[in-house]
Amino acid sequence: MRRFIALTLLGGLATLAGHAVVSLGLHPQSLAPVAVLLQGCAVLVVGTALFGTGMIGLTDGYERVARRVDELLGQKDLANVDDDLILSDSTGLQQINRQFWRGYSRAGMGLGVFMAGLLGLTATLGRTSPTLFIVGISAGIIILAVIAAAMSVGGLRRLRTAHVGVDASVRHLSRIPERRAPESARPTRRRRSSRITLFPRSSSSTSRSLGREPHLSRP
Repeated sequence: MRRFIALTLLGGLATLAGHAVVSLGLHPQSLAPVAVLLQGCAVLVVGTALFGTGMIGLTDGYERVARRVDELLGQKDLANVDDDLILSDSTGLQQINRQFWRGYSRAGMGLGVFMAGLLGLTATLGRTSPTLFIVGISAGIIILAVIAAAMSVGGLRRLRTAHVGVDASVRHLSRIPERRAPESARPTRRRRSSRITLFPRSSSSTSRSLGREPHLSRP
């Protein structure tokens, strides 16, 4: 996580620097050399790529840990857990997820505010004198950089807090015993119902014996 945060900050700084160089050299009456503008554009593109890579890495790492927490919450026996557990149900996980995505949006919005604000300021001051243009763009870069840094750093702090909390919950949940499956009741054998016979064997045998008449011997 730390390397992705560092990559995001490095990309953000490179993006600010590249955009500032390009904006300062775009006055119609005093254009900067083409080599300088190309270098500024290259730094801008590389910085944007680094910033996006860092943000994607932070997102992938958090989603992987959050899925692991969700799996453990369904497997572990949380009936008698202590109060040190940061996440004990899916509601707490959803709250941390919202905190993470708010921080993610805030971090990206900070860079977007700088780029959009500086682009609008460059277009607005393009018809002024070169001196006023340089002064206005320089002042705008400082103000917008402070705003962007406050937003992006605050967002990254929220990202880190959410990630650390979920990671700690994974380690804690891993030490909790798993939930026992409920014992299934033994199936009861159905007793066969006694068959009702209309003519019991005793009566049938008696009737057969009665039907036989003994043979009388002739005198």
